[in-house]
Amino acid sequence: MTYSQFYDVGIAVAAATILAVIFNLLKQPTILGYIVAGLLIGPVLGIVKDTAVLGNFSELGIALLLFIIGIELDIKRIKQLGLSSLGVGFLQVLATAVISYFLATMVGFSPLQAIYVGLIVTFSSTMVVIKLLSDKNELDSLHGELVLGILIVQDLLAVFAMALLGTISNFTPAAIGAVVGRGAVLILSAIAAGYLLNKVMKYAVRSKELLFIFALSVCMVFAAWAAFLDYSLAIGAFVAGIILGNTQYNYEVAGKVKPLRDFFLTLFFVSLGMQITLSNSNGLLAKTAAAALMVVVLKPVITFLITKAFRFGNRTALLASAQLGQVSEFSLIIVAGGISLGHIGKEFFSITALLTMATFALTAYVIKFDNAIYSTLSPFMRVFERLSAKEEHLNNLPKKLKGHIIVFGVYKMGGKLIQLLRQKKKKIVVLDYNPEKIRGLIKEGVSCICSDMGNWDIDEMLEYRAAKAIISTVRDKDNNIALMRRIRASGSKAAIIVAAFSEEEAAELYKKGADYVVLPDQMAGEHIVSDLIGKKTSDLRKLAKSNVKRPGIR
Repeated sequence: MTYSQFYDVGIAVAAATILAVIFNLLKQPTILGYIVAGLLIGPVLGIVKDTAVLGNFSELGIALLLFIIGIELDIKRIKQLGLSSLGVGFLQVLATAVISYFLATMVGFSPLQAIYVGLIVTFSSTMVVIKLLSDKNELDSLHGELVLGILIVQDLLAVFAMALLGTISNFTPAAIGAVVGRGAVLILSAIAAGYLLNKVMKYAVRSKELLFIFALSVCMVFAAWAAFLDYSLAIGAFVAGIILGNTQYNYEVAGKVKPLRDFFLTLFFVSLGMQITLSNSNGLLAKTAAAALMVVVLKPVITFLITKAFRFGNRTALLASAQLGQVSEFSLIIVAGGISLGHIGKEFFSITALLTMATFALTAYVIKFDNAIYSTLSPFMRVFERLSAKEEHLNNLPKKLKGHIIVFGVYKMGGKLIQLLRQKKKKIVVLDYNPEKIRGLIKEGVSCICSDMGNWDIDEMLEYRAAKAIISTVRDKDNNIALMRRIRASGSKAAIIVAAFSEEEAAELYKKGADYVVLPDQMAGEHIVSDLIGKKTSDLRKLAKSNVKRPGIR
């Protein structure tokens, strides 16, 4: 690397760091900061003019990104998600791609460009959505599991689409057959390698340095093997990630490789920003606006309708579809591949980068205020309620309730709470919007109703005035405040206990009428210090055995 090249990389990293800090303070995805950094040091200020070096680094970043995605793609989890979420994901990709293609041709894109528009619009960002849902503790919710299933399907189909890009100009059965045949060779070699690696990994994991080098070598070998089979390096890295992700050392591998991935991926997003065109030539802004509407309106609407066709409830369908209203990191990779193949021009990069910035930022707010969005739109969605048999009207409530304890939410804390209340022979009623959890409790003889805690229609059925206590394990401040208002408006004198994420939220909930606010993280820390520290190992194991069944406890 020459001095000038080192200078360019140094400027890129410094600018990315500064903008990442600013965007983090603004509670925006740092990816947007990296892209804006590239825009500033490139087209705006002209500090860095040669993108070749950053482009070379960014290709490695793409490969490492797909390597990590492959590691975190748990094949066993796909089986657990069920056919519904996988079916929704497949139909969403198919319907969105086809409709987006025809709309793109209508707003001025050429047929070849329209194919890429369809792919850009179709796929959503696994990285952004999972991070935001995890921050809100909603990954285990029904809509969280549905979104996860859709994203897994999208990721797999995105890799397949990347493999087919080279055949667009020669889209014949023979060309497709050749792609599928080479893919079969890649998959069979991956299965064979996975069998061998499971035996070798137990030796590599003994040394941190050896594990790191071993994981990188597997990634690079499969990237080279994929290139030999006429696939992209990224596809080979993705396959390598799946191999290592399904070993027992997947977390260790991911932890070692992520810092390296983050560095090269930073340069990838900075190089994206440097290639943004600020002019409005060829109607760039109008085309970007049209594509944005497809991403944030068309795709969620299509996803909502397909989800309703699978008979999910209005809340689950709306939240899942709204949370997918952004483009994917795969879209950026697909466009980069299209430019290298000569299918599209660099102005297409500008459209994709602008879409990335806008939709990533919008998604952060959509997921933050998803329950408020549902509350606002729910009165207009009653026409879809009869298509909610999967969730609605699933209950076994007795005709008369008195002296009962109502529990909202079958989350981790809620599940343990229900178990303890049953052990104490308390009369309980459970409300949750996940039909699978409700069906399980109904089989155990627990009085339940499958609905959303924001649904006013179930208030009479729960008989707040006759309840002894009402407990919400759902850590959503706005929903809990609305619930407390309805309880007090009913004239109920029941004790109200709700959960919160922070002391600030707890203080507000107390002001709004909560009798007690549970802070699970704080309680866990107090429990460790007061009840566990100082106990003998044998006593800890006895306590663990009484709490949960797990391997190794006798």
